[in-house]
Amino acid sequence: MKADAIYFRRHRCFKNDWAGFDTIKPINVIIGRNNSGKSHLLDLVEGMSSGNLKGRGWSLKLYGVLDENSLKQVFREGTSGGEMRGSWWIEHGKHFIDVNVDWETDENLNPKSLNFPPDFDFESRYGRRSTDARISEIKNLIRNATYPLSGTLFRRLLADRDIKPESPNLQLLLAPDGTGASNIIRRYIVTANPKYPRELIQRDLLTALNKIFGSDGQFTEIQVKIHDDSKTGIPEGYWEVYLGEEKKGLIPLSNSGSGLKTVFLVLLNLLVVPRIEEKKPSDFTFAFEELENNLHPALLRRLFQYLEEYAVKESAPVFLTTHSSTALDLFGVSENTQIIHVTHDGDSARATTVSAHFDHLGVISELGAKPSDLLQANGIIWVEGPSDCIYINRWIDLFSEGELQEGRDYQCAFYGGSLLARTQFKSPEEAEKEVVNLFRVNPNIVVVCDGDRTAKGKRVKDRVRRIRAQVNQIPGAHIWVTEAREIENYIPGEVLTKAVGTASLPDPMQYEAFFPRKGSPGSSYIESRIGRKGFDKMDLAILCVPSMETPMMSRRFEWEAQMKKIVERINAWNR
Repeated sequence: MKADAIYFRRHRCFKNDWAGFDTIKPINVIIGRNNSGKSHLLDLVEGMSSGNLKGRGWSLKLYGVLDENSLKQVFREGTSGGEMRGSWWIEHGKHFIDVNVDWETDENLNPKSLNFPPDFDFESRYGRRSTDARISEIKNLIRNATYPLSGTLFRRLLADRDIKPESPNLQLLLAPDGTGASNIIRRYIVTANPKYPRELIQRDLLTALNKIFGSDGQFTEIQVKIHDDSKTGIPEGYWEVYLGEEKKGLIPLSNSGSGLKTVFLVLLNLLVVPRIEEKKPSDFTFAFEELENNLHPALLRRLFQYLEEYAVKESAPVFLTTHSSTALDLFGVSENTQIIHVTHDGDSARATTVSAHFDHLGVISELGAKPSDLLQANGIIWVEGPSDCIYINRWIDLFSEGELQEGRDYQCAFYGGSLLARTQFKSPEEAEKEVVNLFRVNPNIVVVCDGDRTAKGKRVKDRVRRIRAQVNQIPGAHIWVTEAREIENYIPGEVLTKAVGTASLPDPMQYEAFFPRKGSPGSSYIESRIGRKGFDKMDLAILCVPSMETPMMSRRFEWEAQMKKIVERINAWNR
């Protein structure tokens, strides 16, 4: 039996919450701030790959499906009697075919619990002793379950890496920090041993290098030279890699940037290491840490595209730790990718799989949000549209006395008004699969909704009531359903007077329609007070916010109380 999903805890910073993988995809992107625990999650990947999960002090939680072949190993056909009673296979084992189970283990992989779907009857008709015997056999089965990636060779490239001149060595080993790279390239280029063809470096690796660099640089050859003069600062007898470029000749890799060395090391792992190990690429699991360091975004994008093509073509899963917006925007909408967001509350790290959000690409496009905007934010303020964002940003600036800024302390994102009916804010366990779950994008949320009430005592729309109930169940979250009809009703009359350049205007009333509405011509504030047939929302917001000040805004309905709560939430996100 093979487990489909695996999680661990009690490892380094992952103290309290389960962290792991719902599935394994060709590209698996682990994002998070520095020191949040991204690299420690790769330890679980390494443990799965090697099968060495026992005795590490971890608790594991696993999910899988009981298959017929595995069940027959413990519920043997032709066997009957004992405490289980009856035919072991026909009356017991056969009953569990294709049943989903999850279980927890201790650090020695012994099952501590076993759970079946709520509607599944696992009881034996022969009574409690027979049922216990059933469960005991299934625990024996899952005790020997294999894991995703089990049996693959794990290759890791650290964020702190380099390619340096090296002394010759017949042992071809590429360390996670890049040690051994020069020696491997030297061996393939200069040896007469046909086991190490020079074409692998001077043709295959060079072609891939040029494909990734594109217009940023084209290389003509890869060579090695031996240092025989200690005055260069490099020990005599050390070999160094050189790259040829048109009109530049051969340039030592030590004179090249770390970005070029990073690409070189990635390609050595992908193209050369499998040949050294005499394995297929599909026999490997690759993990690359922070490839974005010192790489131009355009070059980084081509490197990521190459990785995705390689992972899919070779069936070799790739794990990336990153905080690059390029990675998130490229992979965030790829069907070959999942994104795991690692956060740290100061005590313990947690990991959330957020790929489900991006499965609803059409809705994300309508929201007008980029993955990097949402996933890298300390917290998100969800508003109906861009004009609301302008007001909210100004009001946060006023109430925090300039201390809080969008893009640094929080991020605004749009849910598009009526699109609220197609979204939800729920924990992953409670979420409906057919509806976009914005909570999975980032659990730090504030939602701002127009109340749209036309009179005192009127109910808000059903979709707003639903979202309000969901947000109120999330610890630390906040929702502001405006007591006024819409957000423009909070604009003071004196601000509107300056914005439109007309005679003194009164404050908009609480339930007054601000913009013209079909079926009620002439009744809106824009028409009756300002004397215009319409006004662009964005233009109005841009004209109004420079004149807004705290004292005048504090007089507008519940504005002060709500801004206090919103600013408190943002400050909590940034502690």
